[in-house]
Amino acid sequence: MSGVGMKKRYSNSWMPVLIVLLCLITLSGCISPQDLVAEPGGSTSGTVTPTSTSSPREPAETGATDMVPVPVSGTSQFFVKTPYGYLLTSPTTGIRLSIVEIKDEVDATGQRFISGKIKNDENFRINHITVNFNLYNPNGNLIGNAHASVNSLGPGKVWKFSTNSFSYKDYNYYEMAGIFTA
Repeated sequence: MSGVGMKKRYSNSWMPVLIVLLCLITLSGCISPQDLVAEPGGSTSGTVTPTSTSSPREPAETGATDMVPVPVSGTSQFFVKTPYGYLLTSPTTGIRLSIVEIKDEVDATGQRFISGKIKNDENFRINHITVNFNLYNPNGNLIGNAHASVNSLGPGKVWKFSTNSFSYKDYNYYEMAGIFTA
């Protein structure tokens, strides 16, 4: 067999391998939905900044890292990170929740976190809840955020949450920034 024939046969054999490799990378989470979503305003370059619509009884939410805005026909929809991948959803408003308890804690390694309990006061299951907190220094300046999320909170059930840990040297206090429900 000549070298030319072999070159042609090998040049076509890499295509199925490349397709399988791209599928594996996409399905493994290396490429997330925000990489595939156009930025509001028509541009397709850059990163999308997370924003959301919150319940009318709560202030606007900030700092959520598990929600990505997606413009769809003039409505706000979000990809919400779940254990089984990303779910496209719309925010819900007017959901009745009770804040049972919130406290600032320190774990065994000296990392701080915020924990508490939130009760679903509705007579239906809430598909997703994210609670967000702003973190402040002694001068009242915002120095960071902490958040916690849960999927599928049944009617009348209580969610015991703990936020991501943080270790700001000048941390002094927190304020709830908002609750996102979907």
